[in-house]
Amino acid sequence: MVNKLTVLDGGLFTTIQDKGRIGFRKYGVPASGVIDIRSYTLANKLVGNSNENPVLECTLKGGKFRFENRSLFSITGATMRVSLNGKEISINRSIIAESGDELELGFAKRGCRSYLAIRGNLILDQLMGSYSTYTIGRFGGFNGRTLKEGDIITWNSLDNEFKTQEAKKEEIPYFSSKLSVRIMIGPEWDWLDQAVKDAFLHAQFEVSSQSNRMGVKLSGETVNAPVQQMISSPVIPGIVQLPPNGQPIILMADGQTIGGYPRIAKVLDEDLWRLGQVKAKDKVKFELVRYVS
Repeated sequence: MVNKLTVLDGGLFTTIQDKGRIGFRKYGVPASGVIDIRSYTLANKLVGNSNENPVLECTLKGGKFRFENRSLFSITGATMRVSLNGKEISINRSIIAESGDELELGFAKRGCRSYLAIRGNLILDQLMGSYSTYTIGRFGGFNGRTLKEGDIITWNSLDNEFKTQEAKKEEIPYFSSKLSVRIMIGPEWDWLDQAVKDAFLHAQFEVSSQSNRMGVKLSGETVNAPVQQMISSPVIPGIVQLPPNGQPIILMADGQTIGGYPRIAKVLDEDLWRLGQVKAKDKVKFELVRYVS
């Protein structure tokens, strides 16, 4: 049976994402995919989906949707007011919606991105092994763009026996406005003298309002950028670049595949999801982790 979800309000920036495209960076194609892998995985788990299933990723404000069929859904990620037919409901649990029910996701109070998972398999075309939306390239997901009023998302049911469940306390991440993320040294780390390295590691940066799915831009403090010039070189999500203005940029899921700024550090993959939940004016510090073989 084909089920439908009608978009009444697409929110500020809502796209369809999964784990992303693997193995295409050599062709200049970013991985894309969800920014917060932890919340994404939990959302699918709560509705009994595979952890590969695509979901709706909502940024800052989730929008409004109408279920046209009886459905099982879950919402995880950023703390926000969520209502079903005007009545506030809890996140981090699975909920049954009846045909005609309207779901509304408000503004994020803590965190930045929320995830809406629906039990079943979304009816979408895969591109390079993924359903993820890359809006800059205008491909993937739903017509390569953010969702807007009038769009209809369809999916095939897995079954009609819905079992609701609630996330365990330890499964629910806490989103802080003051974040410390672990890093390892990058290829150009030693281009910095010791005083600059120390300044970078002691600085508390502020998240810029210009941050997006391409990268988290930091401001508030500056670090003396090296004078050496470099040719464009491969980069991956989590790379910390230091442009001439001295304000670091942390590349994220939609970030470019090559870059010309010094790659002074790399955020550990285990901490990268946390950066997917920062918003403007949040604070970020770096903690250097040294591996001893």
